[in-house]
Amino acid sequence: MFCATVAYPIQQGGTFDFDYFVNKHVPMFARLLGDNCVRFEVHKSLTTPGAPAPNFIAVAYFWVKAGEDFGAVLAQHGEEIYSDIPEFTNIEPIRQWSEVVQMEANS
Repeated sequence: MFCATVAYPIQQGGTFDFDYFVNKHVPMFARLLGDNCVRFEVHKSLTTPGAPAPNFIAVAYFWVKAGEDFGAVLAQHGEEIYSDIPEFTNIEPIRQWSEVVQMEANS
């Protein structure tokens, strides 16, 4: 199993439409991933009293079964995916590709 992470850092002058991101962009990407997408999550950063400010506005995680299939979706639909980003932000995302070495669910 693999996890694609997309994080949007907090930046001076950065704009971010969280509603568009969570209701349109992320579901569109998950739909394009199809059955390869096992699960996806969207996290909205919060400020914790007494703690340093968060580094990111939002982070999305996509758990997929096959890396090759993930790459094929990016190759086939990359223009559609990337051209949608300016609809919700002017921030360049930070991307990470990871192998999931352990995943547990609470019973």
